[in-house]
Amino acid sequence: MTFARIILFSACLALAAGCGDDGATGGTGGDGGAGGDGGAGGAGGGFVPVGNDFALLFDGEDDFGSAGDVQISLGDTLDRFSVSLWFKAVGTPQTGATMMQFNPELESGADSMQVTLLWASSSEVAVRMTADATNGPTAEVAAEVDEPTSWNHILLSFDSDAMSDNVRVHLNGVEAGTADLDTPLETVGNVQFGRQGAGINHFSGLLDEAALWDVALSSEEAASVYNSGEPRDLLRDFDDYTSSASVRSLWRMGDENVGDELNVSDLVSFNHFTVVGGGTFENDTP
Repeated sequence: MTFARIILFSACLALAAGCGDDGATGGTGGDGGAGGDGGAGGAGGGFVPVGNDFALLFDGEDDFGSAGDVQISLGDTLDRFSVSLWFKAVGTPQTGATMMQFNPELESGADSMQVTLLWASSSEVAVRMTADATNGPTAEVAAEVDEPTSWNHILLSFDSDAMSDNVRVHLNGVEAGTADLDTPLETVGNVQFGRQGAGINHFSGLLDEAALWDVALSSEEAASVYNSGEPRDLLRDFDDYTSSASVRSLWRMGDENVGDELNVSDLVSFNHFTVVGGGTFENDTP
């Protein structure tokens, strides 16, 4: 599996324009996407990702990573999607420290959408979402973290068509809370890791195995993805997890990289990013 992914990514780098539009820009259903020849491959059992040796360490001062536009991964409109992220704080988390954010600099103005995964306090993580940042978060779900300096997992699922509880947050496989937000989000801005906005609220700690889907994962799938604290291969179905073909971005934070040692490859949409400020890959993983 690892070998096949690296060959696919290397071929795209070598051929450049020959990858085709979907492979080059991260289309949502092309040959290089999750549903194509280089994608999920359907159900095949739940394997621990091959070579899960590294996570990305941010120093809390100036490290961050910025991938391309959210649109590359999730298309024009966010009516349903999911986000998965493994995290481990170094030291006491600072209130506001941001692990991941969509549209960090509000590229189309203060009335554009924003999605943020952050520390709401030294012992609580939160998801904040809004379709219009002018009035602040429209939906917020917070969850208590028993051991911030150990590995934890957060999964956000969003479905604007749900009758209620459009926003669902699972912490370590258990539903931590819900919120209502029945407005689809206009896709703008990039995907950023390790800080908020243009350079505040830096996160001090490790991030690993970040993933995006263009579907809202169920509670059963969230529990399977957590897998009692051991990441599994999200590009294959396993247990109650059946959405491998809907993965749209997968950043393994140091594993299966191609190119510069501080490049983090997106194995699905090629929405990769370079680590800025001196972040390092560490042999400390969930």
